[in-house]
This record gives sequence, C-alpha cells and structure tokens, in this order.
Amino acid sequence: MPMFDLKVYVRVVAAVFSISAATAFVISLLRLLKPELFYLNILQGSDLVIHYFISALMILTSAIGFLNSCVVMNRSATHNTGRNITTWLLLDSLFETTRVVYVFICEIVLKGQGPIQLYELLISAAQYLLDSFLYCQMILRH
Repeated sequence: MPMFDLKVYVRVVAAVFSISAATAFVISLLRLLKPELFYLNILQGSDLVIHYFISALMILTSAIGFLNSCVVMNRSATHNTGRNITTWLLLDSLFETTRVVYVFICEIVLKGQGPIQLYELLISAAQYLLDSFLYCQMILRH
C-alpha cells in the first residue's frame, strides 16, 4: 500500500466512507419506497414493522455517516487530529454496525429475494470489506 501523509490519507478514507454511506442511503431509501424490488412476498404484520424500522434506521445512520465524512473531508488538516478523528471513526463504526444488522435482518429475518436484493448484498459486502480495511489502517496510522 502506498504511503500517504496522514492528512491526505484521512481525506481519502473520508471520501471512501462517504461514498459507502451515500450508497447505503440510496439503497435503503429505495427499499423503503419500493419494497417489491427486494421481496417476492408481500410484507405483512410484524415483518412490515421490522422493514420500516430497519430501513429508517439505515437511512438515519447512513445520513449521519455521510455528513460526518463530508465534515472530515472539508475540515482543515489541523482539526483532523486526535479526538476529532476518534469521533469520526466511532460514528463510522455506528454506520458499519447498523449496516451489518440491516443486511442480516433483510436477508435472514425478512427473507429478501427480489430482483435487486443480490446486487445490494454484493455492494454492501464489498463496501464493508473495503471500509473495514481502511478503518483498521486508519486506527494503525492514527
């Protein structure tokens, strides 16, 4: 892996995290508005409540993750140190944890099998692996 200055690396990681959060936001909003693209069976009762709750939670945390990473990208390098970086990484951890729970509930509990479900799963897995790698690198460099 190429060696970047920490100031540059923070901005690169923040850009990747913001793309990941924006993708999760769009997909979860699409799931909320068009559930027929993600489920073959009509959701009823408690499944419908779980669907709305987990989709709304994912929209909220991905918006927080996106805004948080945008703040880090646009903040001066002198402020991207110490406690600010730790707060940013902790908020990103909240987003990533919610994303894992979201994918698990949508796949296992709600049995998602619609035409877009597989693409969402592949995108989420790839972004999660990349984000986790960068997160670990950020902790080691910080």
